[in-house]
Amino acid sequence: METLLESVELPLVSSCCIYKVPQKIRKVNEEAYTPSIVSIGPFHYGDKRLESMEELKLRYLKSFLERTQKGLGDCIRYIKNSEQIIRSSYSETIKQNSDDFVRIVLTDACFIIENFIRSLEWPQEDPLLSKPWLRCDVKLDLILLENQLPWFVLEELFNLTEPISNGEVSSFIEVAFHYFRVHFLQSILPGVDSRNFTFKYFQQHYQQYIMKPDQVSMQLQNLTDLLRIFYLPPNRLPKREKKTVKHLYSASQLLEAGVKLNVDQGKSAPELQFAKGVLTIPRFEVCHWTEILIRNVVAFEQCHYPFQTYITDYIILLDFLIDTSQDVDTLVDKGIMINTLGDSGAVVNMVNSLCLNVVQENVNDTYVYLCRKLNHFYENPFHRYKATFMHDYLGTPWKITSFIAAIVLLMLTLIQAICSIISLFDQK
Repeated sequence: METLLESVELPLVSSCCIYKVPQKIRKVNEEAYTPSIVSIGPFHYGDKRLESMEELKLRYLKSFLERTQKGLGDCIRYIKNSEQIIRSSYSETIKQNSDDFVRIVLTDACFIIENFIRSLEWPQEDPLLSKPWLRCDVKLDLILLENQLPWFVLEELFNLTEPISNGEVSSFIEVAFHYFRVHFLQSILPGVDSRNFTFKYFQQHYQQYIMKPDQVSMQLQNLTDLLRIFYLPPNRLPKREKKTVKHLYSASQLLEAGVKLNVDQGKSAPELQFAKGVLTIPRFEVCHWTEILIRNVVAFEQCHYPFQTYITDYIILLDFLIDTSQDVDTLVDKGIMINTLGDSGAVVNMVNSLCLNVVQENVNDTYVYLCRKLNHFYENPFHRYKATFMHDYLGTPWKITSFIAAIVLLMLTLIQAICSIISLFDQK
């Protein structure tokens, strides 16, 4: 026992920011957390499926070194000096020895930085950028929670580079923003023209996450964390209550009860509002990368922000609103959802499984009041009877036709009865 205890090192919990996804969450969809083309960091290093990208990484490393004022030895020395801090950033003990670990971190970090810079400069005949399918797969792999490097490593190495020729960016967060800009626009501001969307605009509207991170009690940890910030509202984060939302009626049920569904193109995705019978939901898009992005951000919240699960709150709310294909169709008809998957059933299955096995200790207090008001509106006897009436008699075109026919028949019967009574009096 003493020998075993001597070999155990107590982890620096406070510095951990890159995690293996908990198995109970991972097993729901293994592929959503596993890199498909490129390994970043030590967790998936050595996977035979990902070895084909190692040569390209070295080519990008060589290109990166040509941008710097430092040599290879200086970069290795920086990683070596920070090795223990970098190792403590991972939730599990790293098996690689010191030399291998330093090589992995340096190669992968320079690959990411060079890839980001080239995405701005767009050189001709680039082996990565010239292949759209490969470019897309790499971008998706770079947001996976298990496929990360600490943010400070990327930032420090980027600071060694010469100023970028086109002068568009001066910091790593700027170049990272430009690289993931499409995700940002589709997630948060679908109404903003991407041609006019700049980092300056992002700074003006979301500066508390970039310029003053202490206001939201966070510092950027990795690229998954950056994607999480893209989903957070631009204003100060709402307070949280030590409770959970137990129930909310679906979108089609609320609509039948008289709730009006409106789309808001100017708000961030989680900023839902309900007032005067109108539920306003920011537009959001469901496409091929949505599940991968959301799953990894939710997993990161479970591991790193267990008491600030703002994105998890939003997905759980969507899970309540979307129960059937009819709910998806309702949101699409109202312009709230853009469904590029095509199949409404696929969207239902995806949304209903995003938060399986997720633990929620508290919840955004604005959602508590929102759900309370919506449930109260639906359960109001007048609204509930109206909902029952709408469902039983006006739920489908055939029911509407039958209802109208019944009303016409009733009116004709009533007219016939009145005419009979009138004729009876006339005979007298």
